[in-house]
Amino acid sequence: MNEPNHIENQAVGGQYVVVLEVCAPERARDGMLRLQARTDTRAVDLVRQLIPSKAMTSRIFERSQLMRADGTSLARQDQVACGDELLLRLLMTREPGFTSDTAIDVLYEDPFLLAVDKPAGLLVHGDGSTSETLTARVQAYLAKQGSVAVPQALHRLDVDTSGIVLFSLTEELQPAFDALVAGNGLTKRYFALVEGRLPKYQGDWLAIDAPIARDRHDARRMRVGRTGKQATTQVRACGRRGSRALVEAELVTGRRHQIRVHLAHLGCPIVGDELYGGVRNARGLLLHAHEVCLTHLVTGRHLVITSPLPTRFS
Repeated sequence: MNEPNHIENQAVGGQYVVVLEVCAPERARDGMLRLQARTDTRAVDLVRQLIPSKAMTSRIFERSQLMRADGTSLARQDQVACGDELLLRLLMTREPGFTSDTAIDVLYEDPFLLAVDKPAGLLVHGDGSTSETLTARVQAYLAKQGSVAVPQALHRLDVDTSGIVLFSLTEELQPAFDALVAGNGLTKRYFALVEGRLPKYQGDWLAIDAPIARDRHDARRMRVGRTGKQATTQVRACGRRGSRALVEAELVTGRRHQIRVHLAHLGCPIVGDELYGGVRNARGLLLHAHEVCLTHLVTGRHLVITSPLPTRFS
């Protein structure tokens, strides 16, 4: 087995603490996560503290992935004493068919989480066509590093939006990261170049609180409407030149096209966003995801991941 990678001892659940991350064995290519119980509990309850998915928890016990330090597998109802060290085996299997020779810009990487900078014009996931995707590029990058992890995007960006996309690298922890995203555990900030001026307001940030619904007349579009889902975006102007302003936007909720719809609703459509009234622009949609903040589910560290403003905003 490779030498283990030490990480900070941070509590990430009510009943356990991550003590050590163990690298993948040379032959099996499976990873090990070493846990230490913080209280007397059942094995199944400890796993559920880390992994909120009942289906994934069941698969872990069916595949005997949780074991004691001596390698003895644990069943769901087995008792774990305070201070016991356990091993959770992370199965890493690569799906076939991912090929890409294009380099990616990695912003953050550890055995569980990867952040990359997506260029404008690239799909995050496949859409049934033969178009290349960011996921394929990430898979190829991992393969070149000798990893057999299967990356899963934790959130999406529109094809014409550039910036940070996070990927989970382990099947077992995917539900926990999904729950973090669904529970607004990420802070996401964007830059947008807009036409017009933001309304006058007190303070640095303006809250746009307007429900968003699907446009019944155009399946591509969303719209502000009373029957829509609650949506809130914080915006502030960072500077302007002529009739255009550079705006920073922070998502409080995560609706489809939320920033684009809310800025257009203010009368400040994003440059290049023809779908929502923006002027056509040779550089495309000028919207960029420039910062993501989160508390890491395994290490407990607070991460601030940033991506610089692309040159197309010049």
